[in-house]
Amino acid sequence: MKSKREYKTLDRMVYFSIIEKIKTGELKPNEHLTEERLSKELNVSRSPIRKAITALVSEGILDYRTYSGVVVRDSMIDAAKYAQLLEVIEVFIDATIQKMKKNQVDVDIDALRNYISSMDRSSYLQNMEDYIFNQHQFFFRILKHDPNPFYYENVKRVFFTINNFSMETVVKQGSEDRRDQTVKKFTKIADAFEQKDYDLANQRIRDMFGEFALSAFR
Repeated sequence: MKSKREYKTLDRMVYFSIIEKIKTGELKPNEHLTEERLSKELNVSRSPIRKAITALVSEGILDYRTYSGVVVRDSMIDAAKYAQLLEVIEVFIDATIQKMKKNQVDVDIDALRNYISSMDRSSYLQNMEDYIFNQHQFFFRILKHDPNPFYYENVKRVFFTINNFSMETVVKQGSEDRRDQTVKKFTKIADAFEQKDYDLANQRIRDMFGEFALSAFR
């Protein structure tokens, strides 16, 4: 874990410390948290703890419950949960693309291709964090075409959970050859959008999500 000085603010330090405690099992689902306890464990005042807790509640990692206060939610993701979360993302993307098709929205193709190029470069450099980041930004760009911010915010929350709480064996990116194939699939999705073939783009996204889900069980 980073030292306090490596975080820009104390509340961010507390924020990531709580996430790490959940990931390691030090904090378990339904466990009760108090500002006093965290203050002693992390040696910080209650103000940054309060800010961190508020942020984690908004992201669905912690929960406020009547008579219980703040408790830890069951956030760890196995293969089954990963597949279910992909279904949630797919629902919002499908709804967005249906609206795009109805209104003949011009997709920001240059932005999509920039994310693909960054993904390809990150794969070559073995930078998996950046590789995944650009995958997610690709989908965020699609969702930005929908005027309903609820779609974007919910998918953002799901990706946050996947990024932080998936078991290492769940989100597999495979060999460089396999990642190259994934980049090509993203390129074909962008090609379909450029041709304004929204149904084809939608189908290619569904197919890719299906492959992602299957890979988690292997």
